[in-house]
Amino acid sequence: MEILNGKDLSALIKDDLKCKSEQFVQTPILAVITIGDDAASAVYVRNKKKACEYVGFSFMHFDYLSEVKESVVIK
Repeated sequence: MEILNGKDLSALIKDDLKCKSEQFVQTPILAVITIGDDAASAVYVRNKKKACEYVGFSFMHFDYLSEVKESVVIK
């Protein structure tokens, strides 16, 4: 039985996406919305940004204070 290595699998997927992204008519965009100040979320978002840069996707981050009203986020 072989154990799945997440880092290796992630690298394979990102390499595959990098090759395929050059064929897209438009550059894909990952948009992330964060609300509040959470250290774990900040790490997650930073890693998503790095992955997007690697594969050639655009990245947008909308960061709001925890007091933000839902209507503002929706707009």
